[in-house]
Amino acid sequence: MLNQIKSPRFIVLILLILAAAATRALPLLIPHIWGFTAIYALAIFAGAQFNNKALAVVIPLAAMAISDLFIGDGFIMTVYIGFTAIVLCGMAIQKHLTVTTIGLASIVGAVLFFLITNFAFFYPETYYPHNIEGVITSYVRGLPFLRNALISDLIYVPLLFGSFYFLSKRYPSLATD
Repeated sequence: MLNQIKSPRFIVLILLILAAAATRALPLLIPHIWGFTAIYALAIFAGAQFNNKALAVVIPLAAMAISDLFIGDGFIMTVYIGFTAIVLCGMAIQKHLTVTTIGLASIVGAVLFFLITNFAFFYPETYYPHNIEGVITSYVRGLPFLRNALISDLIYVPLLFGSFYFLSKRYPSLATD
């Protein structure tokens, strides 16, 4: 594992993940773009690129936790569960990386995150009542975040995967661990 961490591939993957995690601060700089970050793309990318399954989960979760310290969201368990679901979508396509599988994993990941994090029973009753109306209200209010997540995936997923693809072509040592 130590050799894997010292590899050029690992270092480049970490740098791309840190750059993507930094986009979580965008809503602080540009109002009204909540959910429009590279965080979902980061999760798909890590799941698809790290051969070590533990690192594929831990590194994006650590990036998320560190960025939470700076943007002040705090630790919300359902967010981390939803984020882990996105990483698992990336793992599911790891052996078959095509434009189609990456696109589908991105959509499925964003929708799973939306479904998990907006399920009203995970919130205190002061936010949403724990009944069908509360669940529906929570999902309806979450739609702008889902929209922004899907739009941001259209930009950041090709950027992350494309950057790494072209870097791997230029520097073949990045292609494998």
